[in-house]
Amino acid sequence: MATIKLATCLMAATTFAVAQSAGAVGLSDVSNVHTGKQLKEVANFGKALRGGTPDLWLRMRYEDVQDNIPSTSPLAGTEDANRLSLRTVLGYSSARYNGFYARLEFEANTKIGGDNAFNLDDDLTFPPGPAGSRIAEGHSVIADNSYQEFNEAYLGWRSASSGCSNAPGGCNGNTTVKIGRQGIIYNNHRWVGNIVWRQNFQSYDAMRIDNTSIKNLSVSYVYLDKVNRTFGKNSPFNVWKMSPSHLINIAYKLPFGKLTGYGYLLNFDDNPRTPFPEGVGAVGTPGIASFDSDTWGVRYVGKNKLSDGFTLLTELEWARQSPGEDAGPTLSDNDYSNIEFGGAIKIAGKPVILKAGQEILGGNGVNAVQTPLATIHGFNGWADKFVGAPGGTATPIGGLVDTNATLIVKGLIGKSKLVIQYHDYTADKTVAGLKNYGTELGILFAKPFTKEWFGLLKYADFKDGKDGFSFDTKKYWIMAQYRFK
Repeated sequence: MATIKLATCLMAATTFAVAQSAGAVGLSDVSNVHTGKQLKEVANFGKALRGGTPDLWLRMRYEDVQDNIPSTSPLAGTEDANRLSLRTVLGYSSARYNGFYARLEFEANTKIGGDNAFNLDDDLTFPPGPAGSRIAEGHSVIADNSYQEFNEAYLGWRSASSGCSNAPGGCNGNTTVKIGRQGIIYNNHRWVGNIVWRQNFQSYDAMRIDNTSIKNLSVSYVYLDKVNRTFGKNSPFNVWKMSPSHLINIAYKLPFGKLTGYGYLLNFDDNPRTPFPEGVGAVGTPGIASFDSDTWGVRYVGKNKLSDGFTLLTELEWARQSPGEDAGPTLSDNDYSNIEFGGAIKIAGKPVILKAGQEILGGNGVNAVQTPLATIHGFNGWADKFVGAPGGTATPIGGLVDTNATLIVKGLIGKSKLVIQYHDYTADKTVAGLKNYGTELGILFAKPFTKEWFGLLKYADFKDGKDGFSFDTKKYWIMAQYRFK
């Protein structure tokens, strides 16, 4: 059955691409060590402060949401939302002195025009909770709230390599330490990310240690104290305070790809701004989406050139998530898996990538695999049907099987990317007759105009499977960005 679905999705994406000249994107793997700006070494502390570099990031975006809600639903009358907003980021990274450096980044999002969206800031209150607050607001959700905050504020240190008295630019050592508020991304954002799509990025109050002392081996460890989330201080879900939580990511570079092992051990404190404790929320409520858990997994990514005209792309991943600490006695283990194969070729001189895969977030009828720290918008469709009110995943208790295909075409109009993605969503375990969640088509076109200027058009069309999961939804975005760094 899975093979048939993969073939069907592949054919659907290919047919649409030929007919409409379009295609879809994912999030690329990032390095698990020595992340962020690390500038040159200087002679004294004053020069370290003065010798740093500023950066500026402006991103204006219009988002429109159209839900097709039946008139019999309590949510009838909250079908539509739109919002124009401007994200402004101003940062400064110091130079290094005796290996030490610092980073400070201010971030703000400003609403432009009317407030025609349910924003999950002070629009969301308990009582009446997410559904009642949405009804009172009269709009669908767009989670780009107005806010001002420091997104990053940390002190870092990079060791010196052999023969260097400290750590100037060409003498970067094998160890990096960062303490404070910082962005953290592991691999493809699936388990830990910064939620780069939303206008308020997610950051972490943490201590991070990276090491590359052994050739081809990179090790990263994070002691996590708090997660600063995407909704701003007025939201009940503005932060997740953590009891001792740990992120472990170890990667080894092979001749034919990269193998990564990881462990993400999450222990959420109770959230006094909501009526449920984190970890033991009733099934179907936001609490269940952030239960305490230990997730251990392994991931392989390969990019192998088999001929002058064809490169094989491979992505394989498996993990087991076990409820931990106070997650509740009724919850039990679930498995996660992702299998994706693709190829990179050229057609009429244009680079083309075609991929097909199946991602499974296991569910047992009581609880399912959740990834609360993920950049979830990059997975399981851009319509965000599997995102909970508090952000992160809201995988149904029957789990999720996402059979998908992606087509990427580069260079159609100068330097550009045109993308299509297609998803077929079903349950891993049928619960109360709910098996078919629906299908989704996504289209994106992105084009840089200069080194600093970038534009994007994006569209998502979700069709409900008529088993009672949700309702049809269409979303589109228009975005312009300026970035100096």
